[in-house]
Amino acid sequence: MDPNPSQAAMRLLLLMFAMTATRAAAMSSSGYDDERALVAFKAKISGHPGVLASWNQSSSHCSWEGVTCSRRYRWRVVALDLSAQGLAGTISPAIGNLTFLRSLNLSFNGLQGEIPPSIGSLRRLQQLDLGVNMLTGVIPRNISRCMSLRVLCIYSNKGVQGGIPAEIGSMPSLAVLELANDSITGTIPSSLGNLSQLTILSLAINYLQGSIPAGIGNNPHVTFIQLSLNNLSGLVPPSLYNVSSLYLLSMAGNKLHGRLPSDLGKNLPSIKDIGIGINLFSGALPLSLTNLSTLQAIDATSNSFSGVVPSELGRLQNLEVFQMDNNMLEANNEEQWKFIASLANCSRLQKLELGCNRLKGKLPSSLANLSTNLQLLQIPSNKISGAVPLDVGNLASLQLVDLSNNLLSGAIPESIGKLTQLNELYLSSNNISGVLPSSIGNITSLSILSVHANNLQGSIPPSIGNLSKLSTLDLSSNKLTGFIPNEVGHLSSISIDFDLSYNLLEGPLPSEVGGLVNLKELILSGNKCWN
Repeated sequence: MDPNPSQAAMRLLLLMFAMTATRAAAMSSSGYDDERALVAFKAKISGHPGVLASWNQSSSHCSWEGVTCSRRYRWRVVALDLSAQGLAGTISPAIGNLTFLRSLNLSFNGLQGEIPPSIGSLRRLQQLDLGVNMLTGVIPRNISRCMSLRVLCIYSNKGVQGGIPAEIGSMPSLAVLELANDSITGTIPSSLGNLSQLTILSLAINYLQGSIPAGIGNNPHVTFIQLSLNNLSGLVPPSLYNVSSLYLLSMAGNKLHGRLPSDLGKNLPSIKDIGIGINLFSGALPLSLTNLSTLQAIDATSNSFSGVVPSELGRLQNLEVFQMDNNMLEANNEEQWKFIASLANCSRLQKLELGCNRLKGKLPSSLANLSTNLQLLQIPSNKISGAVPLDVGNLASLQLVDLSNNLLSGAIPESIGKLTQLNELYLSSNNISGVLPSSIGNITSLSILSVHANNLQGSIPPSIGNLSKLSTLDLSSNKLTGFIPNEVGHLSSISIDFDLSYNLLEGPLPSEVGGLVNLKELILSGNKCWN
C-alpha cells in the first residue's frame, strides 16, 4: 500500500494524461496524413470554379467542401464527393493515402490523365465513380485489391483503353460494374462469372470481341446486363435466358447469331427490356414470348427473324415498345395479321415498328384500336394493301406515322386531322387516291408531310397554310390540279424541301411564295405552264 495517497493519485493522473496525449498524437498524425493527401490532390487540380476555395488552413479539412470524416475516427476521411464540380487536371496518386476512404466520387468532371494505381491501396473503399471524365490509360489491375468495393464505375471516358482486368473477377463484394462508353478492347473475362454479388453489369459501347462468357448468366442476383454496341460474336449462352432476377438484357449492335429459345417466356419472369437489335439472329419469334408478363420493351430490329408475329401479343399487358423492323417477318392473310387486334389490349403501347419486313395482305382496320398512348407507328417498305383505317384519328397521341412504300389505296381519312400531336407523316409511294383532306390543316404541329408518288387528285387545300411548323412539304408525283393556294405563303418555317413537281397544277405562282425566306429548294417542274 502506497504510504502517500496524494502522490499515488498524482502518478495516476500523469499516467492517464500520457495515455490520452499519446492517443491524441496518433489521431492527429493520421489526420494530418489525410489532410496532406487532400492538399496533394488539390495541387493536381488545375481548374475548379471555387469549389475547392474552402480547402485551406483556416479550417479543419473535415469541413472542406466534398469531404466527410468519420465520426468514430476523427479527422479520418471516409468520403470524397466532388461530382459535377467542373474539375480539371489529373487525379493525384496521393489519393491512395486516404486509407479510411469508403466512397470516392469524381464523376461528371473534366479530369484527364491515368487512373492512379495507388487507388488499389484503398482497402476500405466501397464505392468508386470516375464516370464522365476524360481519363486515359488502362484500368489498373491492382484495383482488385479494393476487396470491399461494391460499386466500380469508370464509364464515359473514351481515353480509357486496354482490356478488362481479369482480376476484377476476384472482388467478392462487387455488385455494380459499369465500364460503358470507354474504348476497352479484348474479351469479356470469364472470371466475371465469379462475381456472386453482381447485380449490374454494363459494358456497352466499347470494342469488346469474342463470345459472352456463360458464367455471367449463372449469377443468382444479376438484374441488368448491358453489352450493346461492341463486336461480340457467337451464340448467346443459354444461361443468359435463364436468369430469374434479370429485368434488362441488352446485346444490340453486335454480331451475335442463333435462335431465341422456344422456352424464352418461361425462364425470365422479371424481364422488362430485351434489346437484341442489329445482330444476326434468325428463326421464328417464339410463341412463349407472350408469357413474359413483365415485358415493357423488345427491340429486335435488323436481324433475320422470319415467320409470323405471335398472335397473342395482347397478353403482354405492360408492353410499351415493339420494334421488329428490318427482318423477314410475314403476314399474308387475316389470320396472320391477328397480332394487330391482339395488340389493342396493350394499353401502354407507345412504339410499334414493323418496317422493311415481308408483310402482305390488307392492313387491318383494328390498327385504329391500338392504344391511345401510341406515339410512333412505322410499317414502311412492305407490300401491305388496303386503306388507311377510317378511324386512325383515334390514335390521338401519335407523333410519327410512316406507312410509305407499300400498296395502300383508298383515300386519306378526314379523321387524320384529329392527330394534333403529329410531327411527321409519311404516306409516299403507295396507291392512295382521293383528295388531300382539308382537315390536314388541323395538325399544326406537323413538321414533315410527305405524300409523293400516289394518285392524289383535286386541289391543294388552303388549310395547308395553317401548318406553321412545316419544314418539308412533298406532294410531288400525284395528280393534283388547280392553283397553288396563296396560303402557302404562311409556311414561313419551310426550310428543307417544297416539292410540288409532276402534278397537274396550273396558274401563276403566288407572290406570297417570295416570303418563304428560309426555303432552300422549290421544285415545280412537270406541271402545266405557268403564267
